[in-house]
Amino acid sequence: MQIKIDYREAKEILESQEIETLGVERVFLHQALGRILAQDILADCDMPESARSNMDGYAICSKFLSENIKEQDFIILGDNPAGNAQDSILPLHQPFAIKTFTGARIPQNADILVPIEQVKAESQTLRLLEIPKIGQHIRQRGANHRKGEKLISKGVQLNANHIGLLASLNCVFVEVFARAKVGILVSGNELLELGENARNGVNTYNANGHLLLAKVLENGGIPKLYPILKDNKQEIEKSVNLALKECDLILSSGGASVGDYDFIAAICKERENEMVFKGVKIKPGQHISYAHFGGKQFFGLPGFPNSTLVTFELFVKEILWRLNGAHFTPIVLEIPLQENVGKTDNRLEFRVCNVRNIQGKWSVDFEGKKDFLSAILNNFCPLDSARNGLCVLDCAKKAGEMVEVILLT
Repeated sequence: MQIKIDYREAKEILESQEIETLGVERVFLHQALGRILAQDILADCDMPESARSNMDGYAICSKFLSENIKEQDFIILGDNPAGNAQDSILPLHQPFAIKTFTGARIPQNADILVPIEQVKAESQTLRLLEIPKIGQHIRQRGANHRKGEKLISKGVQLNANHIGLLASLNCVFVEVFARAKVGILVSGNELLELGENARNGVNTYNANGHLLLAKVLENGGIPKLYPILKDNKQEIEKSVNLALKECDLILSSGGASVGDYDFIAAICKERENEMVFKGVKIKPGQHISYAHFGGKQFFGLPGFPNSTLVTFELFVKEILWRLNGAHFTPIVLEIPLQENVGKTDNRLEFRVCNVRNIQGKWSVDFEGKKDFLSAILNNFCPLDSARNGLCVLDCAKKAGEMVEVILLT
């Protein structure tokens, strides 16, 4: 076990872990939204399978074009609507044209589509006002994709655009990776569950449990929130062992420090041979621990809400996404500060900030952020349209200096 390590070292350790996925499921197309694809998707045919019209117009053959288009007439043979079950054929013994609608197959022998805005049609004859280039306004065979072409890669999180593409391929069912079951354990004598009545102002509600439940859902996991644990070592050990049996990843919140009632820390000490690291030199969240308990992934997160949230973003996401079959890549920006930022602590700090995009330029500020204590969760809930970020501070900074900012979802 490594103790009180640097942030970069902790990230390298997490990245080096051999994380096995939890199997593959076959789900209906709509249920695949947000899931991680378990196999490459290859095109099973050319799309389109034949040349198609990109707009309403007239299909003609270029061999009948005259240098003086004002004197060239084409005979209109009929209509060719989209979905026409029969192939249209353009005869080549004299100038003919077939009215061809958007999405319809281009008639055989035709190589030019003249938009209806560029012709003058009278009864059964057609005169061109302009001549498009050969192939213009025509979607050629295989323009979307060719048979065997990879369209979506294994490990991609499927969004609405992917669902549309899969539907175009007639994919009724999709193979995706199974989602990790995540057990959430929150401990503390002072905690109340939602709906209970606070007494004498000494109690706090179980914000961390519901915060972690929502974060697990946001990141593709299946959360299980266990009843609040009181500060009793035997009870906590029993609940940890139960969660290890029922879940793939266990998150505890609270009891991770060095106090008399920090029983998660005590359990970690007893299972020292299964610990990977304990303590990272960051602010907030320095008491985070990571272990493999019984072959299961375990994180001991600090109990203050800010610390819980920041350590989830920095560390837990890495493992949760990999259990689900993907790799999480945070969006990291280099942004100039709008104000001076003081810093006295020598730990690497992840300070919640506002991230704004104003007329195409990114900026970062701390407007509306209260004292940067680990218990102020509302710092992460901006009142305006700003996005949340974590400003990475290794020292005090001056306005105008560039800082690294991790963009939060």
